[in-house]
Amino acid sequence: MTAPCGACGAMLEPARYAICAVCEQGGAPLRLCVACARGHFCTARCRTNGCKAGLCTKLVTNGTVARAFGAV
Repeated sequence: MTAPCGACGAMLEPARYAICAVCEQGGAPLRLCVACARGHFCTARCRTNGCKAGLCTKLVTNGTVARAFGAV
């Protein structure tokens, strides 16, 4: 799978990237590079509501989606 990051446009590493469990792009979960996933907020309200950046994301490693939330 080669696709661009939904935030910065850099090409994703096929072996390790993240998806947002809330945001969609083209009917599929938003794909993000790990760096962008760590700082991701779904909406502007998330930051003002006290949400933690990246907690809505899950890492994808070698095609397997992590069970835990948060890009670490």
